[in-house]
Order: sequence, then structure tokens, then C-alpha cells
Amino acid sequence: MAPRPVPTPIFRLVHLDNLAVCLAEGGLWAPNHIPAAARRWKPIHNVELQSKRGDQPVACGPGGTLHDYVPFYLGPRSPMLLQLHTGRVTGYQEGQDPLIYVTSTVQRVQDAGLGFVFSNGHGFARFTEWFDDAARLDTEVDWATVYARQWNDTPADPDRQRRKQAEFLVHRVCPWDLVDGFAVVSAAVEGRVTGLLADVGVGLRRPIAVRKDWYY
Repeated sequence: MAPRPVPTPIFRLVHLDNLAVCLAEGGLWAPNHIPAAARRWKPIHNVELQSKRGDQPVACGPGGTLHDYVPFYLGPRSPMLLQLHTGRVTGYQEGQDPLIYVTSTVQRVQDAGLGFVFSNGHGFARFTEWFDDAARLDTEVDWATVYARQWNDTPADPDRQRRKQAEFLVHRVCPWDLVDGFAVVSAAVEGRVTGLLADVGVGLRRPIAVRKDWYY
């Protein structure tokens, strides 16, 4: 099994139009804990799947349901991003260009004393397990698949897509001071993010990297 990277990055996709909301509300919020002012949010998710997440219990860590957590992936190029890129999410047809990565690390979350859980695969899959001990990231997550560019199921390995979608969930809110940067698909999008950040205080700005390899 491939070793996990340390520090251990976590990745959340946010539509560019929602970045101003994150900045104004001081972070990324779990669906069950979003401040009223932050509900002006452009959806990029599968509505049916999100409804199921609201009912899915979390049996370890702080408990609650999946909607009590801010979800991050443990690697880039998620199957969800591919669905958004190819127009397979009902109501969303903008492709991947306006989708930006907001990144942090497992270690930042731990150092802040926030509650968290993580999975070894897609949250609804039958064989997925959940954990609240970060030390088990070394043994429970398939890091080679999490970072793989090709992750389709094969006859030899019919479980790759599930393992690719391992999640790291932060309880209630991921405060903005835990965010360490952004990644975007192109220099054009980098310019748009730079323009938006020019209107906020220096303390809210973060480095921006063009990472085409994190996209399809």
C-alpha cells in the first residue's frame, strides 16, 4: 500500500461564485450548521445524494449525521468532479472551470482540536467503514487509489471507484484560518480568484496554484 502524504492534504471543491460567501461567513460550514446569511449558495451537488447524506448517521467521532460535517476528499480528481465536468449532475451545466479547490490538512484540523471522522471509501457504499483516529489513515485508506488518475472499476479490482472517494469530514465548521490555499484549472480562473481576494483583508487571502493535473 502506498504511504499517505504527511502533511496530509484535504480537498474541497467550491464554485467560484460561492467563495465570497465562505469569506464572509468565516469558513466552510456543514449543511446542518450553515449561518442564515450563508444560505445564498450556488448548488453543485446531486440533490438526491445530498438528501440521503442528511439521513446517514455517523457512528463514531462526534456522531450526528453526514450533514453535521464539512466534507473533504483525501485526493484530487474525484468522481464527483468528473460528473460535474461532463454535465451529469442535474441542474449544473458549467463544467469544471469555475470549480476551485479549497485545501487544508488533517494536521491543521487536529491541531485546532476540531472533531472529525474519515472513511475508507464512498460514504454510502456497503463496505465503507468510518474512523475517528487519524493514525488509522495509514492503514485504512488506499492512498494509491485516492491519488490515481485512473480509478475505474475493473474485473481484477471492482472496488476502485469506492476507495477513490474516501472522505475526511470536519465537524460543524472548518474555520477560514485552517484553509491553506486554493487550486484552479487555469490562469484565467486564477485571475478571477485573485480579483475576488483583492477586495478582502490580507488575513483572508491565500496562495493560488494552477493545478491542471487536479482536473479532467
